[in-house]
Amino acid sequence: MGLAAALAALLALAGPPALAGAPAETRVPPEVLPALGFEDQVGLRLDLGALRGRVVVIVYGGRAGLDHHVSWGKRIDRDLQSRGVYASADHVGARPVRILALAQMGGVPELIRPAVREALRRHVEAGFSLWLDWDDRMSALFGAREPHSTVVVADRAGQVRLVAWGPPEGAAWLAVSEALKRLL
Repeated sequence: MGLAAALAALLALAGPPALAGAPAETRVPPEVLPALGFEDQVGLRLDLGALRGRVVVIVYGGRAGLDHHVSWGKRIDRDLQSRGVYASADHVGARPVRILALAQMGGVPELIRPAVREALRRHVEAGFSLWLDWDDRMSALFGAREPHSTVVVADRAGQVRLVAWGPPEGAAWLAVSEALKRLL
């Protein structure tokens, strides 16, 4: 069973995904990436504020678009490696760009979160962190357009430079790729 199927099975118990905040069309996203904290599937903690000094790319979205979210991260990673920004052997902590895959998990009851984490541990590639947003804080701040991925790009000072929606192709891909070229 793949990661998407495992999550779908567990999360079916939680009901349909909910979008938090105002509609994307009326939302004014923050100018600076907020100092939010997230934990991954094994309990590692990440604070966005601690990433100052690096370009940060956050890919997130609802459960329906999980394959697109993964595709975004892989395509950005391949693009940066092909441009010589870093090598695959470089430790994530030493790279000038941090790509974060963030799962919007709003609506998942506290009671089944341990089962969700366990499923993720079994299905997420070793050495990879899937950061869990149990309260859908990213979509509340930056919007979401289900079932598409949302990509937030912030510069080294934490200034948000781009928020894009869609699959990792066409206009959305070009916007993200160009933003990264300008920032690196």
